[in-house]
Amino acid sequence: MEQPEGFKVKGQEGKVLRLKCAIYGLKQAALAWWKALDKSMGELGFTHLCSDSGIFVNKDQSIIVIVYVDDILFLGADKKKLLNTKELFIKRWECRDLGDAQEFLHMRIRCKDGKIYLNQSAYLQKVIERFNLQNAKPAPTPLPKGYQPSPAKENASATLCSKYQQVIGSLLYIMLGT
Repeated sequence: MEQPEGFKVKGQEGKVLRLKCAIYGLKQAALAWWKALDKSMGELGFTHLCSDSGIFVNKDQSIIVIVYVDDILFLGADKKKLLNTKELFIKRWECRDLGDAQEFLHMRIRCKDGKIYLNQSAYLQKVIERFNLQNAKPAPTPLPKGYQPSPAKENASATLCSKYQQVIGSLLYIMLGT
């Protein structure tokens, strides 16, 4: 660790301050926040999954909590237990309850007849507009039968590669999300 430019004091260039808490924006802040969240969830009776640390489970109360950055979704069959747990969480983390989930991570959520429906059509429309694909034509298969690729005559530009990666990443997010 070293002092930032413009703040060095002659004769004390090797001295730095040790922070007692994380400051928003520093690279250590996310880890400090995560440790505090994990500890408080443990105090509420939750453990995070080994396969996905953003999912917390309270087996005794049959409640699942999904955390993605600062978006949190509480799920459970018993609404009274769920609301009590959510209230305890809100007191610890100074956040607010937005009611039943309507949208989470670009997924529209609708409950009807005891079933949950997820829809990402609004996000897909944004992707189509972002990459100017409104006039793209659908194809029954990715490539026609018997297609023989020919080698490219020139290398793709960094901009084209980046755009292709963004399109594929956006489509993969939709595919994996729902």
